[in-house]
Amino acid sequence: MIHRILIICVGNICRSPMAEILLRKHLGGGNEVVVESAGLAALVGNPVDPLAQRVLEDNGLSGEGHAARQVTPEMIGRADLVLAMQKRHVDAIHAISPQARGKTFLLGRWEGNCEVPDPYGKTLPVFEDNFRLIDRTVQAWRMHL
Repeated sequence: MIHRILIICVGNICRSPMAEILLRKHLGGGNEVVVESAGLAALVGNPVDPLAQRVLEDNGLSGEGHAARQVTPEMIGRADLVLAMQKRHVDAIHAISPQARGKTFLLGRWEGNCEVPDPYGKTLPVFEDNFRLIDRTVQAWRMHL
């Protein structure tokens, strides 16, 4: 049974916070699963990127209160499932925590193993496309949890 999900990207200010917020929403807000996010090269303490926040708000959600965190081997070890945005992130997670093999997958696993590209520094339409892709991949995961 999955009790703790860790979602990882690079900076922990765009993709992983959006995925964390969306997965919580799609899981229905119950207390049986803890969803967290972190970054491989996190902008520690930073809030959600302003464009990510805008897209979240446009969709009735909020990243308010989020503070970027650096992923640690302990975080990975506590997680029952680790979801990454890109294949290189999966490799980096395995380098940090080799025991994570078997519980680390792409967020896009159920959508043809698609990768979620980094929208950081791009325009609002890129963030909107990114949000829609993350929403699809998260909904696909929900069916398998």
